[in-house]
Amino acid sequence: MATKEEVAAAKAKAAQQASALASAKAQEAAAQKALSAYGTPSEINFAKNISPRFTAMQDIAGRILAKAPTRPEVLQNAGVTLNQLQQTFNTTQASANEYATKVTGITEAEQQLAAAQGLVSQYSTPVYVPELTQESITGNLSLDAFINTLSLLMGKEEANKPYVKELYSLVSKFYKQGSTIPDAINLALYQAKEEKSIPEFTNRFSGIFKLQERRANGEAIDVPTIAEYIKSQQRLGDILRQSALGDLANETFLNTVMGTGKSVDESTTIITDVFDLIDNAPAVFKAQLAKTFPTVSRSALATALLTGPEGVKQLERTVNKAGVIAAGTAQGLNISEELASDLVSKNQRYGTAGAQFARVAQILPTAQKLTSFETGIAPEKAYTTEQAVAATFDQSATELKRLADLAERERARLSGSAGTAGSRSFASQNRGLGLI
Repeated sequence: MATKEEVAAAKAKAAQQASALASAKAQEAAAQKALSAYGTPSEINFAKNISPRFTAMQDIAGRILAKAPTRPEVLQNAGVTLNQLQQTFNTTQASANEYATKVTGITEAEQQLAAAQGLVSQYSTPVYVPELTQESITGNLSLDAFINTLSLLMGKEEANKPYVKELYSLVSKFYKQGSTIPDAINLALYQAKEEKSIPEFTNRFSGIFKLQERRANGEAIDVPTIAEYIKSQQRLGDILRQSALGDLANETFLNTVMGTGKSVDESTTIITDVFDLIDNAPAVFKAQLAKTFPTVSRSALATALLTGPEGVKQLERTVNKAGVIAAGTAQGLNISEELASDLVSKNQRYGTAGAQFARVAQILPTAQKLTSFETGIAPEKAYTTEQAVAATFDQSATELKRLADLAERERARLSGSAGTAGSRSFASQNRGLGLI
C-alpha cells in the first residue's frame, strides 16, 4: 500500500520508461533497416569473410607491381605485360576498397543495432506501481503521515511542537483537495498568515513573506518553497560558522538575510570577499581597520553587510579604503581619507597600491624639500602627497612635467656646484623614474 505521492511517482516513472522503450524500439528498427541495406545475412557474412582476402591480394599485387619494372624477364616468361599487371592491380584494389567500405558500414550498423537492443532489454522490465493506502483512497491524511513528512522537512523537534496539530488541520484541507503533503504544507503557511494563526509556524518562515511582498510589488525575485527555504538557511548557516560568525547562524538573523532577497551564493560572496580580506590582511592593514571601525564587532560588520540595502557596497568601499591607507602607512606616508577614497574609485586596493606608494615615498621627501627651497613655502604645502600620487598612480602629464622640470633645474644647479646629498639623491631617483 502506498500514498498518492508514491503511486503518482511510480506511474510517472512507468510512463517515462514506456516512452524510453518506444524510442529504443524505433532505434532498433532503424538499425535493422540500415543493416539489411547491405544484403541478406549470408551476403553480409560473405562480405565480412572476403574483405580481408581482397586486402591481402591487393597487398601482394602491389608488391609484384612495385618489383616488376626491375624484373622484365619474369614478366616475359609469364607472358604478361606491365600494363596488364597494372590493370590486375587496379581491379584487385577496387574490389578490396569496395568490400572494406561495405564491412565498415556493416560493423557500424551492427553496433547500433546491439546498442538499441540493449536499451530495449533494459526498458522492457516493468515498473511496479503500488496500490493506494486507504487514506489515499478516502482523501484523508493521517496524523502520523503528516508528522513524518514534517519531521523530514523541519526536523523531529519542530514536528513535536504543540502547534503541529493545528497545522495538521490546515494541511488536511489542502490534502483532501488533491495537493501532496509538501504542497499542502506550503499552502497552509500562507493560509495561516492570512488568518493570523499559528504564529510559531509563520514566524519561522517570515523571510518567505518578505520575498512574496517584494515580488508582489514588481520585483523579479523568486519566492522559495518551505523546503527550498530551509535548505538555503542551512547552507548560509554553514558559511557563517566557517567564517567564525557562528553567533549569527540563528533563525532570527537567517530570516532577516533571506528576506532581503540575497541568494546563498550572493551572501557567501559578500562574506568571503570582506572577511577573507580582513582575516588574511597584514598587521598594518588590520591596525588601520581597527582605527576605521573602532567599535564595530565582526558580527556587527557582517550584519550590516548582509542586511543593509546599501551597506554592502559602502562597507566594502570602507574596508578597501582602509586597505589603501594601510598600504600608504606601510611606506611611511600619511594618506588622507579623501585621497584613499579617490584611489579606491580607481580600483586600487591594499595589494595593488603598495608598489605605487613605494615610488611616492621615494620621490616625495626630496621633491618637497627642493620645491620648498625654490618657493619658500613649507615643504608639505610646497609639494603635496596628492601631487606625487597623481604623478605615480595616474601618470598625470602635468605632475610628471612638474617633476621633470624640478629635476632639470636641480641638475642645472648640480652642474654648477658639488650639490647636496639630498639633491644628488633626487636627481638619481628621477633618473630611475624616467623623469630625467
